[in-house]
Amino acid sequence: MSSCSTPTPLHRNRWVHMAFGLTVSAVCLWFAARGLLEDPEAFSKAGTAFSHADYRTLVPIMVATAVFYWFKALRWRLLLKPIGRFRTARDLFPFVMIGFGFNNILPVHMGEVVRVLLFTRHARIRMSAVAASVVLERIFDSISVLTLLSFGLVFVHGLSPVIRRNTLMVAACVAVLVLGMLLYVFCTQKFIATVNFLFSRILPAPLLAKLTGTLASGATGLAALKEPRLVAGILSLSLGSWLVNGMVIYLALWSFHLPHSMLISCIVLGLTAVGAAVPSAPGYLGVIQLCFMTVLCLFTNDEASVFAASIYYHLTEYIMVTLAGLYFFNTTGVSLAEVEAEAARVEVQEIDRMEAVEVSSQNA
Repeated sequence: MSSCSTPTPLHRNRWVHMAFGLTVSAVCLWFAARGLLEDPEAFSKAGTAFSHADYRTLVPIMVATAVFYWFKALRWRLLLKPIGRFRTARDLFPFVMIGFGFNNILPVHMGEVVRVLLFTRHARIRMSAVAASVVLERIFDSISVLTLLSFGLVFVHGLSPVIRRNTLMVAACVAVLVLGMLLYVFCTQKFIATVNFLFSRILPAPLLAKLTGTLASGATGLAALKEPRLVAGILSLSLGSWLVNGMVIYLALWSFHLPHSMLISCIVLGLTAVGAAVPSAPGYLGVIQLCFMTVLCLFTNDEASVFAASIYYHLTEYIMVTLAGLYFFNTTGVSLAEVEAEAARVEVQEIDRMEAVEVSSQNA
């Protein structure tokens, strides 16, 4: 193996990604708070908002957050059903919480890597199938949040016609996403050939080989989507889980006496979920605040209360999920250093596989 095949150590990559994410979060936080920074009484107004908030919602928010992740574990069981039977409480829920907990403390969604590595080690199954199920989760999540976002934008009162017209673009994205997923599931080889044709002149050969190889290996984990009943269950759990998360946002807005409805919550939810895809600091600091301010400022001028509500929502979920993730990680008996070593080993194997594919393609 050549020296160029040696991957950059994960701890170095982590610090690079961390620095970039902190920069993005700082920019988002500044945009979210710039109106408050111009107001000399902003801090006192925010303090007043916190002191007048109704904290009876704290327990319901925590319960709803637990239900949200329990639904995710139930959905994951359906996605993994074609490759094994797993128990939700013992086999899946702890790893779901580990993944999202580490997303709060590691950059670039590294919690998903930790989750996949630990679960494959626990269940002794192929990593490609588990990774494919996680990709499918993201696809169903995208369909669900974009659907709820579109629904909120269409039916909520007080938005301009321009925003409503732009909603059609969101709906179009959902339709394209669903169509692409269906083509990938039912016409896998043709889909991969199309991807190879479309990107052959854009992507470098090694990267294209990695992309098509991942699509080919991941297809084995898509068997769940070929059973209509499973698809219906997966989609129902996806929509249900995000509706529960929307209720958490609703409770946070209600706590701070802000304009609240499930339609407004769906808009905040959709924008927050899309914003979470942007590389930022662990826990999406700044991104959540900017999303809250962007949406709620269409319905109220009380920026201090909106900012305070975003902090309340953010901190409650962050603390709960992070602590749960660390607790379950501690029960595995595995250290983070071991996970990093395993991830580095998998990365080296993937690079070797890519080089082999590239050499064979050159020889052909």
